[in-house]
Amino acid sequence: MSIKTEVMGNNEGIIKIVVSGKLGNTVQKNFRRAYEDNPAKTYIIDLSDVDSIDSSGLGMMLLMRDFVGGKNANIEIINCSDHILDIFNVTCFHKLFTIAQFGDKQAMSSV
Repeated sequence: MSIKTEVMGNNEGIIKIVVSGKLGNTVQKNFRRAYEDNPAKTYIIDLSDVDSIDSSGLGMMLLMRDFVGGKNANIEIINCSDHILDIFNVTCFHKLFTIAQFGDKQAMSSV
């Protein structure tokens, strides 16, 4: 379980947060620090190495959305497994975030 933060491009205001393992309570502090300590215009959350996500992981993503701008937040979730994508569909996260699957050229649009 780990959280890595990458600055994308040169001063373009894009931060990529790469999550590994389970997105849940055990990484809450590091996940919050990843966006609170790195203000940006756009955040990309890479879930390619995420095995599972629980309710606290979903809550962490909602808290992030509120912190970085609420409705105006620009957060893209990329590289979701089919299992994670199913969870996002059931919880209607596709209405709150831009979500892309592996290799998807088109992302589900957010509201």
